[in-house]
Amino acid sequence: MAGAGQEPLDEIGAARPPGAWKVDFDDWLFELRPAAELAVDLATRVVYRPASGPPGVLSWIGLDYVEELTFGDGRSIGTLLLQPFFLLADGLPMTPLLFDEPQDWEVQWRYVSLDVTRWEHRGLSWLTGHFELPFGLERQVDTNGTLRQYSNARNLGLKADWGTGLHSEHAGVDYHVSLTRGSGNDYRSADGSYAFCLRIGNSLTENLSYGASFMDAHLTGQDAPGDLQAFPTPDRTRFGIDCRWRRPSFAVLGEASFGSNGDEDVWSALFEVNRTSDDESVLTYAQIVGYGFGEAEGWQDYQSLRLGARHTLGASATIGVEWSRDIVAPAAAGEGDALAIQWRYRF
Repeated sequence: MAGAGQEPLDEIGAARPPGAWKVDFDDWLFELRPAAELAVDLATRVVYRPASGPPGVLSWIGLDYVEELTFGDGRSIGTLLLQPFFLLADGLPMTPLLFDEPQDWEVQWRYVSLDVTRWEHRGLSWLTGHFELPFGLERQVDTNGTLRQYSNARNLGLKADWGTGLHSEHAGVDYHVSLTRGSGNDYRSADGSYAFCLRIGNSLTENLSYGASFMDAHLTGQDAPGDLQAFPTPDRTRFGIDCRWRRPSFAVLGEASFGSNGDEDVWSALFEVNRTSDDESVLTYAQIVGYGFGEAEGWQDYQSLRLGARHTLGASATIGVEWSRDIVAPAAAGEGDALAIQWRYRF
């Protein structure tokens, strides 16, 4: 028996490493569910915007449970994905809508879905649950849990939603169409609330991949920000295009959309150049991001520059940093800088 302050010993008397419990758990899970995997996701993000005061912190601990489901005869049904997360916000410069106060905590289902791929070879898969909306670059690149982001959250009013959809790739054509509740992170009902999204393009595996997207939504199921009684301009329509050109060590990506928020015309665009190191451990990127909306006195436009890097430290840990600078902003908003640093550990 280990004494006070001592590491527990394994069968041959050597001290067990701190993560040994996860190895034991994985062995137990494999015996119970051979097609299942469980990962723990820990992260801390520090965000500093000098014009908004001292730095704020966002931390989370989450679980990623993935299982390949099969019939009794071994034929594949599809994939079950469960991602419960506990998040803690402390004084972020721009507190996300899912938090009620600058200092708050929430339990969130990042993704919870069943992807039935039984007929994938015929160009048909069925996805249901809480999943990412199929629009723009988010269909091609998974940015969840990272500092590097694209335009869906601000542009569409939500990034993931509860609902159902069909997707697949067949004869070189990739498509995803979804109908969801329009409530975002929380599963709730609201009269007339919905989001319809569609993206269609060529194969995502091509070095040059491109697509067109459409969204029509009524977002009364969303949480209202601040002291507002209702979500602002819940009626949204978007038409978008996106493109990604990949080479062995770098890529160029872009997306643009236009549409309306209620009676207001809006536009959004993003352009990115990124480079991956030869050993694929370091990703660096530069983005130009812009969006705007039309008013009676003319267009109000925003543009910003983002520079970022992500370094993979071994098999489990990553550290990322992103600096952004507002280069065009309405006089009332003013221009400013922001710096974000994130440490993440998955095992």
